[in-house]
Amino acid sequence: MRIKICKICAAVSGTWLILTALILARYLNAETFMPLVLLLMGGTVVGIADRAKTQKPLIIGVGIILAFWAVRNLSFWVFILELAALFALAYFFFAKPQQKISADNPKPNELEEKLKDCC
Repeated sequence: MRIKICKICAAVSGTWLILTALILARYLNAETFMPLVLLLMGGTVVGIADRAKTQKPLIIGVGIILAFWAVRNLSFWVFILELAALFALAYFFFAKPQQKISADNPKPNELEEKLKDCC
């Protein structure tokens, strides 16, 4: 099974995870780097909402609140929770087997027509 993860998503998420780890290890100054971490976390939230395709405002609202909570309560355990959440989301969006669409199902053809008419 080959996993295809967006390079931008991986770079953004990886950057804020590394910065968070370095802040927790006291290699980086939290006052200086925390705004960047929050900005990158927000980018991750928007990427997740875009990938989910449904309930975007709800996902963005809850995600931003959770990102703010994580930064305000930054600790080793919150960092572990962030890692677990990202791995779960990565599995759900990128590794989980997608449902196969049968050839006799008329829905894919309807969707293709709607997409052609859309743009």
